[in-house]
Amino acid sequence: MTKKKVERNYWPHAVIGMILSVVVAGAYTINLAIKNPVEMDTYYMEKYQKVDQNINEILALQAKFDAKFDVHYSTKTFVLGKNSISINVTDKNGNAVENAAVTLLLSRPETNKNNLEMKPSQAAHGSYTFDALEIAKPGRWQILTKIIVGEFQGYQKYEVYAAQE
Repeated sequence: MTKKKVERNYWPHAVIGMILSVVVAGAYTINLAIKNPVEMDTYYMEKYQKVDQNINEILALQAKFDAKFDVHYSTKTFVLGKNSISINVTDKNGNAVENAAVTLLLSRPETNKNNLEMKPSQAAHGSYTFDALEIAKPGRWQILTKIIVGEFQGYQKYEVYAAQE
């Protein structure tokens, strides 16, 4: 008696396995997207719909601001706990700008949960000081500022790293 060799085709199993793996990967991606919603970009400190409608005006105001003023930040790092930061606003000739309306938004790049919007606690000689910045988590932080000087309006983003002392 000779045994007859039975040939089997496995390609239908491979096709079905690939289809099932695509369905599982799609379900995983949808589940991950639902658990981690997209955060709104806070660079312009407005809702994205308002920024989208007025982006040309915002960019024109930003260009005028950048041509007339300079902005400098006093720190490059934070320590965990209470911190302060000074923002110096000068014109292109180096003269301090006294009458600026400065708003600061302290934010983490990956989430808006820890956002802290502040007005300066002290303002003198073009230096706008923000006290009581409470840094609870180490890592990257963004300092977003909106500066209005008369008809000029500018936005700045500055990144700072926070660590243990």
